[in-house]
Amino acid sequence: MSIDTSNLLLRANEGESTFQASGEFLTWKATAETTGGKYDQVELVTLPQAGPPEHTHTQDELFYFLEGTYRMRLGTQVFTLSAGDFVRVPAGVPHTWRCLGKNAGKILLTYVPGGLRGFFEEVRPFYLAPELDIPKVMALGAKYGVVVTGPPLAEGE
Repeated sequence: MSIDTSNLLLRANEGESTFQASGEFLTWKATAETTGGKYDQVELVTLPQAGPPEHTHTQDELFYFLEGTYRMRLGTQVFTLSAGDFVRVPAGVPHTWRCLGKNAGKILLTYVPGGLRGFFEEVRPFYLAPELDIPKVMALGAKYGVVVTGPPLAEGE
């Protein structure tokens, strides 16, 4: 039996890469388009001290930490995480994280079901603008089920 493996095998450093001006480099390993909507998977490189505001979304998010040290708030609990650690964030649970130290970190993220890639692609121009238009980012988030629920983790938090 012969199958098309063009979207089944990606070597190291392969995938569709994009830069978010928020301090993140994303390399998409699998997307809703290639998985029949089942999941998205992205390798995320985070610059030191970078991280998103606290947020929720309608997908479960699975974190597998590959490099670096991170602090994560999941609900009301705060954890320090490093290479080899795994966290499952159920849909609707507020969470945020911050890359600690002086070096970049790397996480393998999986969103179940898929569909969040569109959010990352559409939000990119907002971060490249001279001034971040928060109402437009919030409206875009609503389109994808992403809701900002609080600020990013502060340094030392």
